[in-house]
Amino acid sequence: MALIRMLCLLLLAGLTVVSAGNPIPVILDTDIGDDIDDALALALALQSPELDVRAVVTVLQHRERRADLCWRILELYNRTDIPVGMGAEQPLLTKPRTGPVSQTEALDPEMRMPDAKRRNGIRLMIDTILSSSEKVTVVAYGPLTNVALALKAEPRIESKIERLVLMNGLFFTRIGVEYNTLRDPEAAAIVFGSGLPVVVVGLDVTMQCRLSPEDMRRFDSSTLPNVQFLRRLIRIWQDGHDDRMPVLHDPLSVAVTFRPELIRPLKGRVEVETRGEPGRTYGMTIFRSDANGPVQAAKEVEATQFVSLFMERLVSAPRTSSSSR
Repeated sequence: MALIRMLCLLLLAGLTVVSAGNPIPVILDTDIGDDIDDALALALALQSPELDVRAVVTVLQHRERRADLCWRILELYNRTDIPVGMGAEQPLLTKPRTGPVSQTEALDPEMRMPDAKRRNGIRLMIDTILSSSEKVTVVAYGPLTNVALALKAEPRIESKIERLVLMNGLFFTRIGVEYNTLRDPEAAAIVFGSGLPVVVVGLDVTMQCRLSPEDMRRFDSSTLPNVQFLRRLIRIWQDGHDDRMPVLHDPLSVAVTFRPELIRPLKGRVEVETRGEPGRTYGMTIFRSDANGPVQAAKEVEATQFVSLFMERLVSAPRTSSSSR
């Protein structure tokens, strides 16, 4: 038994080496600036050698300032070679969101992405996918407006998308509606109904991935500028409630892109309720088990293992990228 276990570990180690040598090309789609997990997800992606981040695209109101926040994080991680696009300002049909984007308070007025670097996010997503010599994975952990618009605007990208990895929905543990789906149910319905391969982590599993006070102390003790900036964003999000611990909804979607063993998914299809009663059933995600379905929805998660991986990478100095272009 011990010999079999050793052989399995050696095999996994070999797969990790292969993965590190051939990083997965990804596009990140984010509503960064509201909940803290978006910024933490971006940092995790930048700190993961298994991923080749080809572009970052923002979604929802104040998309320019959201892009500025992305840009500031890219600066701190020495990755301003990565293009940032400003995606949809409003959802497809639901009421536009208004109000400030709280974490942009961390930006001084002069902390802005250069005007020459600003890109249309939908166009950037489409062009990045079509110009890639290999299939691209889209990691979307905000409302799915950008992805839906890109699929409708340019159907050719479907054949060049390896898969979609999403933080979206609530499938197994209780009845309810998840925020990203609720912000744009019609977009979610388009994406889940596209037939593309989907890996999705919903609230069923992400709520189990919470940082601890000890994790916060590790952030506090760091003198690294990148870690200090993330800690500042966490404080803004905590809004004076120091006992409020970040839940790693979005970072989990980044991690399972290159560590699929962190979750145990069920295969099937997802329907999104777009005709339900607002405030009750509108935006609900319904999972239908189907061995031939395109969706893998996480039902269980290795939360302790994931948080350990997350903290190891997030409190480290910016890694030297081999994929800078």
